[in-house]
Amino acid sequence: MTDAVDPPAERLLHDLGITEPGEIDVEVIACAVGAVVRYRRLGVGDARIVGLGDRAIITVDNRASRVRQRFSVAHELGHWHHHRGRRLICHGAADQQDGVAGCEREADGYAADLLMPRFMLEPLVAGVPMSFDLVYQTAAAFGVSAMAAALRLADVHPAVFALVVEEADGRRWFRRSASLNPRWFVRSAASGVSVTADRYGLSRANATFAAPAQRWFLGQGAKDAQAFQTIDVMVCGRAIHLIVVA
Repeated sequence: MTDAVDPPAERLLHDLGITEPGEIDVEVIACAVGAVVRYRRLGVGDARIVGLGDRAIITVDNRASRVRQRFSVAHELGHWHHHRGRRLICHGAADQQDGVAGCEREADGYAADLLMPRFMLEPLVAGVPMSFDLVYQTAAAFGVSAMAAALRLADVHPAVFALVVEEADGRRWFRRSASLNPRWFVRSAASGVSVTADRYGLSRANATFAAPAQRWFLGQGAKDAQAFQTIDVMVCGRAIHLIVVA
């Protein structure tokens, strides 16, 4: 790949000579771009960054899990790259204005590229069917949460699938894979079926069963396609449905 198409986080990894997941040390990477990482108790949020000129301090909540801390540092490095010199106050997603929400998405994208770079991840998933086993293997290999790994695989894995996520408050949202027909709409809840984890009696399951694709998708050709649905309940308490189109 060329610099013209490499995301900035991946260019940074190349510049630093980082070629393996175990070499992605976020504190060292931060130092390389002029940022110092400190850990202390924060009253609001998981992390914050304060910068002046070409120097910055990233403060991360010392009570968070290590995988959360790593993602938080990478996220703040995304702000440092994309939004240097801007004043951003980030609270809950519901409180964010459109501009701030866009900056948060950019920072999340930078973090995903930094912690799970495509040039490292693609060889690991090549020829491997999309499954929750692969999600957890990816999470372990790259030191990220299972949810972060699942969302990144939606960007990288060549399979045709969607992820439907249930939050603890009942909110549902979805992420489509890059290969899913762009004209297919993903239902946030399966047609005619409650998708709550409680309905299936799941404490932590990983069972796959066949389901008509049109149960989960709307669009031309969906009624003639077959899908396979797997449900799991992650450590974070979210129920996640993986729907792979055959």
